[in-house]
Amino acid sequence: MNFKGRVAVITGGASGIGKAAACEFARLGADLAIIDTNEAGAQQAAAALESPGRTCLSVRADVGKAEDVEKAIEKIRSKLKRIDFLFNNAGVDLVAPLLETSEEDWDRVIDTNLKGAFLLAKEAVAAMLDTGSGVIVNNASDAGLRALRLNTAYSVAKAGLIHLTRSIALDYGSKGIRCNCICPGCIDTPLCQQFNVDLGARQGKSGEALFQEFIEQNVPMRRIGTGEEVASLVAFLCSDQARYINGAIIPIDGGLTAGI
Repeated sequence: MNFKGRVAVITGGASGIGKAAACEFARLGADLAIIDTNEAGAQQAAAALESPGRTCLSVRADVGKAEDVEKAIEKIRSKLKRIDFLFNNAGVDLVAPLLETSEEDWDRVIDTNLKGAFLLAKEAVAAMLDTGSGVIVNNASDAGLRALRLNTAYSVAKAGLIHLTRSIALDYGSKGIRCNCICPGCIDTPLCQQFNVDLGARQGKSGEALFQEFIEQNVPMRRIGTGEEVASLVAFLCSDQARYINGAIIPIDGGLTAGI
């Protein structure tokens, strides 16, 4: 795979899966735009990946706000001229059942995880139509495939991402634009670690102990996945090797969602 001359936009690219994806796209030769609310983290990631012949742009934006997204894409198109790939990865979590989920919490999770992907996809599709091709990959998590206990808002947002993926694939596949969705399971990221800390606090367990117990009982491969493994899948889906894959929902979870 060679992405020389291509431009990849990655949301939530300052850490975790997003940062791993940025590293993979850079390794394959793409120019990058890293969008994150963590301005310092995005700048650090972009600076580490910039090299002669490759531009890595950092953009501070809240993806749940249309004004931020519009300004971010305007900056990206001005500096990098095109958008070939969009990885909608930015996300926040909330450990809470329905009755403990406030309207403010609901809006924060839905806006970041679902509305943000909608806003970015609209801007990216408009740019991709100008060049006649492009690929969008949405990160829906295993929570998009089946709901998680104590995770109402997050599960709903991720389930919505799956149908957003299918809708884009149906509407724009004939225009040379593909859209697919990945569903990572237990991946070694700050978000996943914090989820287990918050969940463990409800059960009187450490996050690490709870995480390890869950993996041993539920993941057939009996280990945590890495950001790099997920990034490899994202890059493959953006490549010409995956040119007939459109509207696919792909778990990457060590068998977690295969059954019970």
